Amino acid sequence: MVKQEEAKDLGMQNLKQRLLNLKSDDLMFSFVVLTFFLLPMGTAPPLISIGIAGLVWLISGKAVHIKSIIRQSWFYPVIPFLILPWIGLLYSQNLDLGMDYALKTKYWVALFITAGLSLDEERLYLLLKWFWAGLLMGAFLAFLQFVGLMVPVNELNLGFCIVHTLVNMYLISGIMMSSFYFKKTKRLKNKLVLLLLIFAFLFHLAVLRGKSGYLIFIVISPFVAGNLMHRFSLKIKIMVSIFLVCCLMLSPVVRNVGKNAFVNLIEQKENILKGVYFYEIERSFIFQETIKIFIMHPFIGIGTGSLTEPTRARGREIIHPHNNFLYMGVSFGIFGLAACFWFFWKMFKLSWRARETGLGYFVFSSCLVLFLGGMFDTQLLNTGPLLFLTMAYGMMNHFEGVEARLKPTMQA
Repeated sequence: MVKQEEAKDLGMQNLKQRLLNLKSDDLMFSFVVLTFFLLPMGTAPPLISIGIAGLVWLISGKAVHIKSIIRQSWFYPVIPFLILPWIGLLYSQNLDLGMDYALKTKYWVALFITAGLSLDEERLYLLLKWFWAGLLMGAFLAFLQFVGLMVPVNELNLGFCIVHTLVNMYLISGIMMSSFYFKKTKRLKNKLVLLLLIFAFLFHLAVLRGKSGYLIFIVISPFVAGNLMHRFSLKIKIMVSIFLVCCLMLSPVVRNVGKNAFVNLIEQKENILKGVYFYEIERSFIFQETIKIFIMHPFIGIGTGSLTEPTRARGREIIHPHNNFLYMGVSFGIFGLAACFWFFWKMFKLSWRARETGLGYFVFSSCLVLFLGGMFDTQLLNTGPLLFLTMAYGMMNHFEGVEARLKPTMQA
């Protein structure tokens, strides 16, 4: 009994010693990795994880490096997203909702965390492994629910029951990064594992009822095919791209959603053109109403969170426009719209130059997927995608001199 107590005390002492020896940077990185792992599982878990990373960032003193970060040219497009929501409160027509939107600027702290980390290709690959693991767990759950072995909480959102507009972004990013490492690795075993991941994520995408996810995948499929068939001709790459889209179309869910959308478009064509509200195609009505209001207030917009007021007066309340660019335009006028394009252009430009590295391609794929996804949802107001966007953007702080270091990112 005494020996057991001594062993327990010794074990606790060893644990305490390991925790004391653990570097703050390693601890921050661990929680950032955990955040990516938890992103496909909901909102609260990744928030808690990145919150702990932020706490370590503050306590460790790494927050003092903010000055050097905000002086970088890549950071400048972030500034409007930090200040415009607060300026918009000065003339907001809905202060309660406006304050809620303005407070979402706190999630941009995640940018400083990833920017301040020690991040290289090896660490990124470890991070992606955990991100893929989270996605794979969701895909496995979706499979069990789809074949009837498990009752889904919500039939529209198989997997962890996260809204499909959010999960789509993560799945497509996972597919793009898996294809990138498929291109880089030389081991057959690794290629087979990465190919399995691609089709597992594609399966999950195909059983979700998200039209936006289907459209985004069709757009990015040439990039995936280009990575998978990088040694082959353009003709082969085009054929593989078509094959991937056909694999998506094999799903009865995709065919049913596509058929219903096409029928609704044909039947409601006149109402859509007239701007009449129709539930099955409500995005069209929302876009049209938002554009009308933007045209009426083109210079400074109507203020943060104000879209509810003029739309309620017009007969149907709209909380947000389901589009990043329309949200920034209608809220803050041409300045907000310009800020949104500036942000994604800077992200695209820098990541495209570094696309031959894992870090560069991750930021590039995140930029592409979130830019396209932002056409169908206001991701700037959704915690999960906003965290994903800010963490990916912060990684650009590690691009310095990347052109001189271009080399295969994985020789596994």
